[in-house]
Amino acid sequence: MKNIIVVSLLVFFAKNVFAQKDSLSFDEHDKYIYYKLVDQPGVNADTLYNRGLYFLTAAYPKKTLGLSKSDKENHSLTGVGSYMISKKALVGNSEGGEMHYTLTIEVKDLKYRYWLTDFVYQPYQRNRYGSSEPVAGGEIPLEKASAKLSKSDFSNYLDQVIANSKQVGDRLRAYMLKASSLAKKQEVKKVNKISTKEW
Repeated sequence: MKNIIVVSLLVFFAKNVFAQKDSLSFDEHDKYIYYKLVDQPGVNADTLYNRGLYFLTAAYPKKTLGLSKSDKENHSLTGVGSYMISKKALVGNSEGGEMHYTLTIEVKDLKYRYWLTDFVYQPYQRNRYGSSEPVAGGEIPLEKASAKLSKSDFSNYLDQVIANSKQVGDRLRAYMLKASSLAKKQEVKKVNKISTKEW
């Protein structure tokens, strides 16, 4: 019996330790931020920049996550994206809304960093046909959502933001490890013109 209690406590402690590994913090503008710094030995800044650019143009459909700004001189990329947030209900989950965010990637030789911030929640409501649609003018910055949502909904949404941010970060890391397949500019072959008037 004592062994079962000890094992249960160890599992509970391990879950809490791993859960705290990925979390949201506040940045210098008092906005929620998911920030990571990653070492990439043996890879220069230009290569990392091209891999990040490839990630923002190919990893997701444009509506889900797409490139919004690139600055090759400063080795910086910015993308905007969104994903659905589910709301817990008595019998299952329903569409609670959509979370919009900004992803920034900055690279240097041998390392890069990325962060997700500017989280804005767009709540959904049921229309008269039973379909979910955005609430007009209902955008809520995540920093102000705790005052406008119930405590359980807000906690649930924060967990989903962390999980989705981790998923985007894991996918970015996979793209940063492999060679990018950016479309190469192909030279247009000159075709000799043939005149059918003279022969």
